[in-house]
Amino acid sequence: MRIRSYVRLAALLAVLATPLAAHAQDGGTDSVFKLGAGARGIGMGRAFVSLADDASAVYWNPAALKNVQRMQFMAMYMPLFGDFTDATYTYFGFVYPTLSAGAFGVGYMSVGTTFDGYDDASRPTGEANASESQFLVSYATPDRHFRYLFGNLALGASFKISRQTVDPFSSTAPGVDVGLRYLPDGAKSLVFGVNIQDFSGAQYKLNLEEDTVDRTILAGAGYTKKFDNGAALRLMLQYDMPERADARFHAGAEYAFSKFIALRAGFDDDTATFGFGVGAYDYGLDMAYYSKDEAGSTQAYAFTGAWGKTLDEKREEIANQRAEEERILIQKTFDARVTGLRKRAQELEAAGDYSGALAQWQVVLEFVPDDAEAAAAAATARERLLQEQAASVRDVENQAVIRTRFAAGLDHFEESDYLGARSEWRAILAIDSTHAGARDYLEQTNKKISEIVRGHQTNATRLEREGRLTEAIAEWNNVQQYRPDDAQAKASIARIRARIESMSQDYSSTQRKLRIVTLYNDALTAYNAGQYQQAMTQLRELLSLQPDHADAKKLMAVAKRRTTPLTDAEKSRIRELYLAGMQHFSKDSYAQAIAEWQKILEIDPTNESVARSIEEAQERLRKTQERR
Repeated sequence: MRIRSYVRLAALLAVLATPLAAHAQDGGTDSVFKLGAGARGIGMGRAFVSLADDASAVYWNPAALKNVQRMQFMAMYMPLFGDFTDATYTYFGFVYPTLSAGAFGVGYMSVGTTFDGYDDASRPTGEANASESQFLVSYATPDRHFRYLFGNLALGASFKISRQTVDPFSSTAPGVDVGLRYLPDGAKSLVFGVNIQDFSGAQYKLNLEEDTVDRTILAGAGYTKKFDNGAALRLMLQYDMPERADARFHAGAEYAFSKFIALRAGFDDDTATFGFGVGAYDYGLDMAYYSKDEAGSTQAYAFTGAWGKTLDEKREEIANQRAEEERILIQKTFDARVTGLRKRAQELEAAGDYSGALAQWQVVLEFVPDDAEAAAAAATARERLLQEQAASVRDVENQAVIRTRFAAGLDHFEESDYLGARSEWRAILAIDSTHAGARDYLEQTNKKISEIVRGHQTNATRLEREGRLTEAIAEWNNVQQYRPDDAQAKASIARIRARIESMSQDYSSTQRKLRIVTLYNDALTAYNAGQYQQAMTQLRELLSLQPDHADAKKLMAVAKRRTTPLTDAEKSRIRELYLAGMQHFSKDSYAQAIAEWQKILEIDPTNESVARSIEEAQERLRKTQERR
């Protein structure tokens, strides 16, 4: 071939700095594909390494494939400076993101032109071809948070096969790009990207000469601001560092008015760029304007299409599916528990243990308050229990009295009013000392009282140790309500009162603290006597003096519940919270289960079944922590 065969080809190479226009003395050059991929990136000054979020990410930064939310295809066509070169530049890309396996992409780029060929005798040989192409296969790892990097990091790589042709010669060579993408914890709107293009550069050998594509580092940062009306502003900076050429600076901006229209502008080293995009449904069309002083202007056109669900939609779908599966599992667990309680109640009824059966039916009703069958069965068990207890009394005249007192005792016991229940059982035993039912229930009631007293004693000791003296006295008052002659309680109250008086020389302050103690004691006495309104009046005065008095607030809630039945909304909320707690409980997340069930006690402090569930969860949590 003669030199004149390359006139038009040389013009193209002078503009693009392809390997054929390599610095012969260096044995290397920039890549012919440094113009980039996609009209969006070109329209924003080619500053796209950080925010690439479409199918052009295969070229700009393989790590940025994770920015693409759906399967996406892109096709770009760009005539290179019109009649000046008669060359075309094309790009095709496809990205397939996954939820857990990273993101995959493929791309194909080509640039080429034709020229008139001549033999050594200057005779025309027809039209010849000069072109370069590369096929890329890309992968990006899933985002991972690195604590020592204070952010999320994704890595990516593109393996590419490049081919160069200048008729009648051609050469094929492999290459590798390596990229990363970093999102800092403290600034979620910022993202940083780096792509080392031709980390392992292609080495061409046309005829007898060998050319190597030099390594180029693209480093950039991007900022995104999203607005409530759906618009978004994106700003980008990028710095390119070729191995043996001058560094280049790029800047770009995009304002998307909505999903349908976007305007773009950029600065590409010494060249201004512009662009816009329109979209509808899952398709988009983008155009970019690019100019070179030496060769004039040109435009890039790109078509994109996306399909399938976004990664966020897939995550939401999976989350909903798991939530539904968990709901079904919890419901099955709940139903199984209620069924077990029903079965146990029926077994106890069949065995003639109406007391045990009544207790089981009452638990069923706490779980399912509107269960008419359980309510009827509980009423039947209660009636048979009363008949049984009355029939066991030898003195016929006392049967009616014992039946009435036994019914009252059951009411108190079911409402966790153990002082009232104890009084009824003792009254029955005073009439008939051999009454087995009253004796059994008295034993159960005393066990409950002992548990409560131990809790108050523990709290009182802790509060006194922490210096919360008035609250400690309140706890010892609680003990005295159950055990009026408790020597430890009397001694502790006297000791703490003396400490309060000695610690404060402010008479009014001392009187205020003692008034709080007296009010709580009086309120507790009124509550245990069933005088709930009087108790609440005293508690209101107490809370006006000490708003953070925990025991007073708790007693106020219980007193209010005694005077106000549960509403349908409260019953529904209790069931919702119980199921939520069961969901955590089934996953061995006992702390979360306890938190949900304690919310029930805020609504209904008298709910014994929930209190038992909390105790069970606390015990399991304790054992789990001991194993660790």
